[in-house]
Amino acid sequence: MTNSSERYTYGINPSDVITWVSDEWLRFAQENDAPELSVAHVIGQSLWRFIVGADVQRIYQELFRSLRSKRAELIIPFRCDSPTVVRHMELTLRSPGNGVLEFEGRLLRHEMREPVSVFYRHAQRSNESISICSLCRRLLWQKEWIDVGAMIVRRRLFNTEPIPRLDETVCPDCRSKLA
Repeated sequence: MTNSSERYTYGINPSDVITWVSDEWLRFAQENDAPELSVAHVIGQSLWRFIVGADVQRIYQELFRSLRSKRAELIIPFRCDSPTVVRHMELTLRSPGNGVLEFEGRLLRHEMREPVSVFYRHAQRSNESISICSLCRRLLWQKEWIDVGAMIVRRRLFNTEPIPRLDETVCPDCRSKLA
């Protein structure tokens, strides 16, 4: 487990179009199996093209409206997991005015783990789906939100191929923290 003070920043205009990204943000995307997230493919694009899940989009849209009307700042804890790394992060959203929003992601700590197949972007997926919280990365299993690691150990959920699709949402615990 290590700590980091790296910051990954970007900004959007009043129409939610990405206007800039930092070099650190671009490097993070490259290092995390997202080479398509280059300046040429991100700048000028709607942020909503990159946020998965209607529920997640709706929550962020509400937060954006609130921030823009108050010119405030909001800090959201979240996890940004890859197949072999658990990343505990926080996202700071700032509204400097004129409808512009600035985002700063900061890695708080990360932990290495055995590969988790459900987080491989290009893994073959079944028609089955499972809900995952976009913020805490817990999975909804039989009406209970369970950590991915616990799901693997207790349920052996991802031992078969193809693995289920992940439907991004926000769990009730995370939703209440955003209110």
